[in-house]
Amino acid sequence: MTAALRIAPSLTWRQRLLRLLPWHRRLALLACVGVFSWALSGMLHPLMSALQPKPAAFMPPQTALLLDQLQAPSVILQQAGIQQVQALRLLMLDGQPYYQVRLAGQATPRYWQAQSGLEAQLGDRHAEVLARHYLGSAEPLQVTDTLTAFSNEYAFINRLLPAVRVDTTRADGLRLYLDLYQDRLGTLVDNRKAVFSSLFLWLHSFHWLDLGGPLRPALMLLLLAASLAAVSLGVASFVARRQARTRLRRWHGRAGIGMALATLAFVGSGAWHLLHKLTAEAPPAAFTAAFNSSVLTDAPQLSWLQDGEQLHQLSLLQLDSQPVWRLQGLRAGSQPSLRYLAVDGRELDELAPQRYAEQRFAQYAAPLGLGGPTSISLQRSFDHDYGFVFKRLPVLKASYPDAAHSALFIDPLDGALAGRVNDGDRAEGWSFAYLHKWEVLGGISKTVKDLALSLIALAHLLLVFGGLYLWRKRRGA
Repeated sequence: MTAALRIAPSLTWRQRLLRLLPWHRRLALLACVGVFSWALSGMLHPLMSALQPKPAAFMPPQTALLLDQLQAPSVILQQAGIQQVQALRLLMLDGQPYYQVRLAGQATPRYWQAQSGLEAQLGDRHAEVLARHYLGSAEPLQVTDTLTAFSNEYAFINRLLPAVRVDTTRADGLRLYLDLYQDRLGTLVDNRKAVFSSLFLWLHSFHWLDLGGPLRPALMLLLLAASLAAVSLGVASFVARRQARTRLRRWHGRAGIGMALATLAFVGSGAWHLLHKLTAEAPPAAFTAAFNSSVLTDAPQLSWLQDGEQLHQLSLLQLDSQPVWRLQGLRAGSQPSLRYLAVDGRELDELAPQRYAEQRFAQYAAPLGLGGPTSISLQRSFDHDYGFVFKRLPVLKASYPDAAHSALFIDPLDGALAGRVNDGDRAEGWSFAYLHKWEVLGGISKTVKDLALSLIALAHLLLVFGGLYLWRKRRGA
């Protein structure tokens, strides 16, 4: 007896793809958690930007320094029992000259009247003067706190620490965060911005899981992977299925196809951004100068000025392992002036600024194994390498000949490492700027970019709602 053998027909490519449709639904259920959080917060971001409080002034105040009959810093500091300082500068408050001193282990500066030598409790007064400069008003103010670490309200993007918080009495609760050591504004925050910022951090960055250690990035990567897979399987199912059974399913599929590229761009660039931050190399230790007060035996004096020169900044910095004075102001004719003097007032050679830059860069390049730079330049504006996220300007830029084409950026005021960029950072930065934040539309206008991002975020929310409705309907069938 013979039996006829029946050979099952092989599955077509359409059938194989349609077998993946249940996985599209399952992964989409997981992905919708991330889509809700990221789309809602994505709609918040343009609103946060539009409602950001604006200062009346963006640059620190420029006040001519008084150099008449000042006492030597060494006399004042040794009388106070201070043998070493990390920073020292001369500033004007209420028409009087003061030495502002930064000491190791102290977040707030100390002040001495430079003519009388008497110590003055001027931290709050200094903060109030700066706050009124940036607000452009003489309203009542209250200094409330000094931050030595970033917080949800004063986030890392503001860069400057320590920062003093100054509160206004306005109905919107406006407060300022100020860097007293360089007279810089960290940021302005009102109650509305504080709420939006907290919502954004909770929804977009999952900061509610900060205490969970690796759980936060793990969950975010899981949701990103689920989103990527759900979109890919949705596209595959749409291609394989000739015609959906209902009008709503057809519209859901067409909308998904129409937004697939945008979704993949957001998800892919977001995942890259997260992984890039997780694998980033820790920055080298921050440079901290240390000056023995005993060597500061000469007081700044009028004879240090050139004819017609008006001095706005006078501070100590470290050059050739020695303390030197850096003088910044205006020459006759309102031309910027930058000079380096020894502690006794002798003019240093014209290469002193170049040596200062080289020595500060060497401090950071050595632990990074970068060697010597190919060029050093002064950068006064943001660009693709050194974007707005780095906050500080102007900065010194050094380019290096390593395989990754590294560049370092240093704040010349305090020697801080303002940024480090290599080819990997540039590629990820391009992806995040153009695929995640759609900076290409910024060339048209910021309003166009913000409107486009808000509409595409809303479209994603509607797509998810439609998918959830179809899933529930199928479950009830």
